[in-house]
Amino acid sequence: RCQAPWKSSFFEKEQRFGPQTSPFFSYQPPIMPKSSKSSDAVTVCVRVRPMNSTEKTQNCTTVTQVDNARGTVTVNDAGGTNPPKSFTFDDAFADDVSQLEVYNRIARPIVQSVLEGYNGTIFAYGQTGTGKTFTMEGVRSKPELKGIIPNSFAHIFGEISKAQGETQFLVRCSYLEIYCEKVTDLLGADPKKGLKV
Repeated sequence: RCQAPWKSSFFEKEQRFGPQTSPFFSYQPPIMPKSSKSSDAVTVCVRVRPMNSTEKTQNCTTVTQVDNARGTVTVNDAGGTNPPKSFTFDDAFADDVSQLEVYNRIARPIVQSVLEGYNGTIFAYGQTGTGKTFTMEGVRSKPELKGIIPNSFAHIFGEISKAQGETQFLVRCSYLEIYCEKVTDLLGADPKKGLKV
């Protein structure tokens, strides 16, 4: 229910859909019970990615432990000279958590609020290679690996297809990247061209 300060209608793409419009997404995530957490505030969540093939080849060790129930991530010193440090978040996901679970716990309440007329923003932040693109986009050809964006579209268009009568919907979507203080509209005619904010 918050909106990024840099988002404006200038950046948005829009399309009108009627109640019988068939979306091109055929996968609809199952509806899960609404979380007891409030979706009225900014929440900060962390997802720990699994080791990649290079890290496995180099026999790297995992230095993070996730306590899902408490929303904490403990980082252990690989050298063992310093004590572990714990960080608390609104929600924390270990490396074995499914895409659908991330969607249901984090994005579904926001998308549902958007369907009720509120603004919603999901903002992925982190270093290169930490799993932002996988979390947001996933692998579209495999339903169990679809990320937040395709699951959100399926959720939205699934609700639109259930609409009764002459109800019409206006769907606006923006997909912006902020990298090295440069804002790029990834849905724009020229995604390589930066935007001035």
